Amino acid sequence: MKIRRPLALASGLALVLALSNAADVAVSNGKFSSNYPAVVCPSTPSGLTSAISLPSSKSQIRSTGTKSLSFIPAQTLRYMQKKAPIILESQGATPVVWQIRKGVWAGSTICSSLQTEQWFVGGAADVTSKGKLILVNSGLSAAIVDIEVWNEIGAQPTKAITIKANSYLEIGVDSLAPGSQSLVIKTITRAGRVTSYMIDERGRGLRALGGDIVNFAPKASKEVFIPAIPHTVRKVGSKSVELPHTLRILAPGEIDARITVSVYSTDGSFIPAGLEDKVIKSGSVATLDLNPNLPASKFGIKISSDEPIVASVFSQTISEGKSDFIWSTAAAELTQSNFSVAGLAPQLIFIGAKVKAELVLLFNNGKRKTVRINGEDIAAVKVPDGVRSISITGAGKGIYGAGLVATKSGYGYFPLTAGSILTKSSVPMSNIRVLTP
Repeated sequence: MKIRRPLALASGLALVLALSNAADVAVSNGKFSSNYPAVVCPSTPSGLTSAISLPSSKSQIRSTGTKSLSFIPAQTLRYMQKKAPIILESQGATPVVWQIRKGVWAGSTICSSLQTEQWFVGGAADVTSKGKLILVNSGLSAAIVDIEVWNEIGAQPTKAITIKANSYLEIGVDSLAPGSQSLVIKTITRAGRVTSYMIDERGRGLRALGGDIVNFAPKASKEVFIPAIPHTVRKVGSKSVELPHTLRILAPGEIDARITVSVYSTDGSFIPAGLEDKVIKSGSVATLDLNPNLPASKFGIKISSDEPIVASVFSQTISEGKSDFIWSTAAAELTQSNFSVAGLAPQLIFIGAKVKAELVLLFNNGKRKTVRINGEDIAAVKVPDGVRSISITGAGKGIYGAGLVATKSGYGYFPLTAGSILTKSSVPMSNIRVLTP
């Protein structure tokens, strides 16, 4: 009897401890909070005009560089931005920015949340360059960003930039690697909440040579898909002359890359002459002619490489009689996402071995329309006027997309890549251990 009693007490105590531990684990691991981070839209440099397509007139916005950190309703579906970047609570929608120098050039990009690493494949730093690199710190503490630059010669010295809290910097591209004709720029956020943007604008004296926004790629990859490249034909007398394209590419590692370029067009998929098993020297920016010999249309490309690369395509264009140039950049694989396009009416281009996707168009009057897309290699859909947002509700595997916008000021391009992704974080739980040491 004397032995049984202590054993019973010990067994009971062990059971109580086991149950309390199990309950503690179940409670502490079972609570999570999910939300979409706010997105940041670029600043508007002097002489430019920016319009941001918003998901709702009730969308909450605030400007950087002001003492007030309060968000206020935008009260419009197309926000005419002033100079400073804005921070937007878009609740998962990706706003599209349309930026122009009236009658000279146009460009487009997406508003994006914090990015640790961004690659910009485009621009120049020679005497024609008037471009800018825009660094936006949306956080409430100082930020540190490393700027790495490559040109046609090789890697250039890295520059570390400090940005004050809730502010932004506009850095002249020509100051990063003076005299360079071909640039690739990488920004790495070491501390803070920074989103970067790049404008490539060029001129010679008083003569404007065009401009565009260079959209970023999040990383180097062994497969790069560029979905939407406008192929323009100009009439010269009785002849039709195809406007040229150039492929800019960088293998940032220490080993040369061997690449193959495949063109996706309405004429089928093919490899242009000279772009199969092409060797790209590591560490320096290469520029290759891309002449697909196609009628006036849109096409896309896939670049396969045995080493990670970044790439984009530079194209001369004509939009409603206006000469301009455009940078078509890499896009991520299509996922369920939503894009705000009020006032833009873009043409969407999709590429893949077998294109299959479903879109839902929301009009300004509240009506919805479902569009199903099917095609081989490439497919396109023109978004009509009056559409507020485009929801990608379904997409096959290996499908990539981008939008093209044509106006009297010029051409613009934006990738169909979500600017903000749902994040999940654990919710702190009360525990007896915080009360008893």
